[in-house]
Amino acid sequence: MTEEELVKALRKDNAAAFEELIRRYIRYVSSIIGRIIGGDPQDCEELTYDVFLAAWKDRDKLNADKLKSWLGTVARNKAFNLLKARRETLPLEDDIIIVEGSETERLDTSMLIEQALSQLEPQQRELFVRHYWYGQTIGEAASDMELNLSTAKTWLSRGREKLKEILTKEGYTV
Repeated sequence: MTEEELVKALRKDNAAAFEELIRRYIRYVSSIIGRIIGGDPQDCEELTYDVFLAAWKDRDKLNADKLKSWLGTVARNKAFNLLKARRETLPLEDDIIIVEGSETERLDTSMLIEQALSQLEPQQRELFVRHYWYGQTIGEAASDMELNLSTAKTWLSRGREKLKEILTKEGYTV
């Protein structure tokens, strides 16, 4: 079944198509959520099914060409909203940070970056991760976090300076 056929079947309230949607994208959606919220499998499972429920509710608006990206966006937003509600910090992923050198050097650099970001206030860290790791624009991240745009820009600037300061002290060229 192509994406186009899947979306058409969903629009016709086809339960089998909904099951196919879940089967096809459950790993993708749950991996996005898991990377953002961390280790609680119950929360990950609940949010994953919330994403598919949203797809079912919005099935008339789904576009076959953008189905995967739509699911990914909804997954990210639901995960960020959960963190916002809890006011937890976002986990950093070691495999996102690309540093040349040995495995040990990359791990050391990742730990330094984590250390630098841990010195920021939780909301500042969340903003930094939303923008630099998850690709939200400053405006989107500020809006999602209910921040003034100029405050968001200031926090990002401070985060970059803190990161630069720590990496420079450790002998890295920034």
